[in-house]
Parts: sequence; C-alpha cells; structure tokens
Amino acid sequence: MIAALLLLASAATGESGGQRLSQCVTERDKQCVARELKAIPPNASPEYLAAAAEGYLLLGRNKEAIASIGAAVRNKPADYSLLIQQGSLCQRAGYQVEAIQSFLLASKMRQSSGLFYQIGMSFFLLREYERAGRHFTHAVQLDSQNHKAEFMLGVVDVVKDHNDDGARKHMESALALDPGNPHYLLHYGIVLSELGDPRAVSVLEKAVAADPSNALGHYNLGRMYRRAGDATKARQELETAVRMRPQLARAYYQLAAVYRELGDGEKARRATEQFTRFRDQDQDDDPVDNTQRMRPDDQASK
Repeated sequence: MIAALLLLASAATGESGGQRLSQCVTERDKQCVARELKAIPPNASPEYLAAAAEGYLLLGRNKEAIASIGAAVRNKPADYSLLIQQGSLCQRAGYQVEAIQSFLLASKMRQSSGLFYQIGMSFFLLREYERAGRHFTHAVQLDSQNHKAEFMLGVVDVVKDHNDDGARKHMESALALDPGNPHYLLHYGIVLSELGDPRAVSVLEKAVAADPSNALGHYNLGRMYRRAGDATKARQELETAVRMRPQLARAYYQLAAVYRELGDGEKARRATEQFTRFRDQDQDDDPVDNTQRMRPDDQASK
C-alpha cells in the first residue's frame, strides 16, 4: 500500500525516475530497485526520497533506508503521511526507538487506533510489555474492531503475566472479529493447550488447515496428538514440522518420545541427536511478524 501511494506521489511531482523506482518497489523487483538507486537525482523531492527509502529497505540496506526517509521528513516535517511511513519503515528495519518517536510525532497531528497499535508493537518488540499493553488497550478503546490490538493484548498477557486465561479471552475476541486468521488460531490453540482445554486439538487442526506451511502449527498439533495418545498422528505432524524447519529442536524432542512409543529405537536415537544438536539454536514461538525485529542495541525511550 505504501509503495502504491508513493507511486501516486511521484507522478504528481512529475518525477519519471520516482515513478520507475516506486513501480520497482511495488513489484519487489530488487534488480530494478538497485538500478534505479544508482542515480538518485540531486535535490530529490521528499516523495522520491521516501520511495528510495522503501527501495533500500527491500535490498536490506537498512541504514540507508533510515537516512533516506529521515531526509524526506526533514524536508516536510509536518507531513503526517511521511511521519507514519518513517515510523513503519523504522519498525520494519528494527529501529524501534526511532519508530516510536515518529509515531508519537504523528499522533500529535492525528490519533487513530491503528497508530496506537503500531506504537504498541514497537514497545512490544523492545520487550516493554507494560507500555505495549497500554497502547494496545488505547487502540481497542478507539476502535473495538481492531482485532490486531486485541490479539496482542492476549500475547502481552502471556509474556508479561503468564495469564493464560486472560490471553484466552482476548484471543477469542480477536477471532470473533477475524475467525479464519491462522496466526490467531495457532496461538489460541497453544493457550488452550496450556490451560488443558480439550478444544486445543480442534483449534490447532483448524490452524494447520488454514496455513499448512507453518511448521509451528504442525509441531503444536503433533505435540497435542502425542498428549492425546495418538502416536501415529503425532509422528506425521512432527515429521512435517522438522521437514519444514530442520532446526526445530523441540520437535525432535517430541519425535524421540513418539518413536520410542512406536518401538523404533533407532529413529528415537537419531531424533535425540538432532535435538541435542539444535537445542541451543531453537527459539520461543514468535507471535509477531518476523519482518519486525529489534536491534540488539535498542533501548526503550524514556
């Protein structure tokens, strides 16, 4: 959506180069973007610089992306759309403190549920869960239909307070607004499993059916099948999970137990070896889009 808006902005300024660059970004054509960025015109307009920023980000040149959008905002410091784009771009590049600063400046001009959700996301990525929760709550207060903020309130309940029952309620509210969302279904199923709720299996089956490409869905469904005593189904799901993500150590741990239950000691031994090999690389389930991340040196703004 941002790239499409940039295309319109470039057309309005009559910059054919900006049009080409924005089209390259829209099509996610990295070769085209790299070619266009070789010759940024002198005195480029803020719209062109904003398009260039998206191009740099697509190429993984995050520092140049931040510099380019910063130059655009300096040229038009009162432009709400540019501030929002700067915040979004900083967030996607992993510069969460800078993202918060941009979003807060934008909020002084105009407030919206989506804007407070984005501020909450950056605080969440900084592991500032209390502040994240306050902004997600405000987002829901401004728009009761904001299922993203409702879902993240559930996530905050889990990571901050280990409040699975509170998380369940928020995730049920989010799913009432977006029933088929595979991401919500997956994490709702995980929460139900932690609560010992028998609905967990059927919810996780729905999550896997909605997004069969998610290894974590297969892992969690396999884990629940094993808990229910169905070793055959558990093996199928867990083997699918490790095919999709060969370093998913926790799946090998479950597989080793399943193979032993099925009487295959050799496979159990190999699965245990894989668990030992990868366990230090395995990470907790991430409820956030992996395009959003935190730099190691980020500090929360005070």
